[in-house]
Amino acid sequence: MAYFIGIPLLALLAILQSTMFPDFGFYDGRPDLVLLAVVGWALAGEGEQAIIWGFIGGIFLDLLSALPMGASSIALIVVAYLVSLYARRIWEVNLIMPLGVTLIASLAFHSIMLLALLLLGRQVQLEYAYIRVILPSTFINLLLALPVSQALAGLQRRLYPPEVEA
Repeated sequence: MAYFIGIPLLALLAILQSTMFPDFGFYDGRPDLVLLAVVGWALAGEGEQAIIWGFIGGIFLDLLSALPMGASSIALIVVAYLVSLYARRIWEVNLIMPLGVTLIASLAFHSIMLLALLLLGRQVQLEYAYIRVILPSTFINLLLALPVSQALAGLQRRLYPPEVEA
């Protein structure tokens, strides 16, 4: 059931991220909506599904960008796997911890994407990439992290309500 909602949601987020949100950025950074959805779903306790969401969302991002095919998928799969390892512990520790997870996930995602570009031999100014793109994108992601995580946790509760003992 989650895939019937997740796949169209990821497609919509990838389209919004690629078309509308470049105009609403901070410096050259923009929100990573697909990354936030994958991290939010992993934090909601659906780690295995979040890995699949990462793969599917990455394909959508790669189809709509000039990045190498598969780079976004690999980055999102790695992020979803790492977040899913600690998802239950994170919520038990503190409500604000998803901000830390989003910070690390965003930096990891962008670093993997940057590495993919460097491995393909593309010229990248590292200082410019970190100061003008990665750090502003991470800041925007942090602003959106709690609302997105809460929304996806609510969706997870609707799709998988807790069992009630009779």
